[in-house]
Amino acid sequence: MKTTLFVLCILFIFFTGTLSGQNLRIYPIPSFNVFVEGTVWFQETVPFNSKAKRVINVHIYSTKASDSTNCSAEVLIYSLDHQDVLGPYTVNCGETLSVEIDDREWGVSVTPFTPVEVSVWVDLQDLLKKMTGSLPGKEEGLCNHDQKTEP
Repeated sequence: MKTTLFVLCILFIFFTGTLSGQNLRIYPIPSFNVFVEGTVWFQETVPFNSKAKRVINVHIYSTKASDSTNCSAEVLIYSLDHQDVLGPYTVNCGETLSVEIDDREWGVSVTPFTPVEVSVWVDLQDLLKKMTGSLPGKEEGLCNHDQKTEP
């Protein structure tokens, strides 16, 4: 069902963009400060070869052409194998949407309500932890109540 819905959404957006004279624009992930007036797509182009968890980030910036009262965009995050679609999310200007994703290739669709600039990138949180060593846990730094301290 999810796959059928995803394919129908893609076809609908593709045909409405084609009928309105807009070209389907696909940008690579990462992309920064992309000016967006209509729906644009961002997709990972290099396969990710690690099982580490990642976080995909989408930041929406206001532009001079933006209407400050309705400066936001609708964001869909989808796997390129058509198995998962996350969202839609509404992201206001100045905000960053962060969504955890797995090791598959992913894409992002952004449809702004007014012209905006968009940045999309992926953080490799677990991969960075493995490379730099584990981060301190919650328990570290807490007082041990069993130990007596000298005044």
